[in-house]
Amino acid sequence: MLIVLGILLPCLILLFSGDQGSKSIISTVMNAIGLLIAIFFMYKGMNPILVTALSCIYICAVTIFYQNEVNIKSKISFISVLLVLCVMVPVIYYTADVSSIQGFTKEQYEITDSNGYLRDIDINMILVQICVMIIALIGTVIDIAVAVSSSMYEICHNNPDIKKNQLFIAGMNVGKDVLSTSIHTIFYIYIAEYLTLMLQFTESYSFAKMINSKAFCQEFITISISGIGCCLILPVVTLMGVALLTKRDKRIDVTKRAANKG
Repeated sequence: MLIVLGILLPCLILLFSGDQGSKSIISTVMNAIGLLIAIFFMYKGMNPILVTALSCIYICAVTIFYQNEVNIKSKISFISVLLVLCVMVPVIYYTADVSSIQGFTKEQYEITDSNGYLRDIDINMILVQICVMIIALIGTVIDIAVAVSSSMYEICHNNPDIKKNQLFIAGMNVGKDVLSTSIHTIFYIYIAEYLTLMLQFTESYSFAKMINSKAFCQEFITISISGIGCCLILPVVTLMGVALLTKRDKRIDVTKRAANKG
């Protein structure tokens, strides 16, 4: 079944998306290789947060620049994502440290030697949990950043006389629609992934015990962080788009006027 699905998915992507689909497949493979290399360096003792930060920059560059090419839209998206990461990393660090949600949960895994798990892997699990939350954040903010910057570019391109405040409002309106969809996607992924665990909670846990269990809090906090990042990227990418797109249009106007005079 794995082989069938592994063949069917790329074929459908290529069938309906063409060249863009092939870039999507290649970028996914490149990102997977980058994450595997990051895990290897963590295992070898490098600081997990440093490794994750470098791998996230790599993932952003591959996803945005390779898949969408190097242009003003991709530059706006890339800069916006990095700014949001810089803001969110301290928040993630504080949240993970205070909540103590690191490591395996007893509801999902039993850490015993017979199950193949080592009790001491000599890695700070708080740092690993921070890395998990950063990686979960990066995918959602990239999607919104690319969608909003692309829409703003088209609006600005088709309305060259648009004012900055009008472009900002248009970008925010587009972002609100994208944001609502992204938040729903995050929520349903959480529910689908932990449906069996939810059934166990319903059977064996009171509400108070459920919201205080590590299994529930670990995923809820991670998804909440991703949701906060989704909300934060919206004004950042919109402001960045207004600043860079209007600046670019001014340069184009100056060049055209000089050419007309010549």
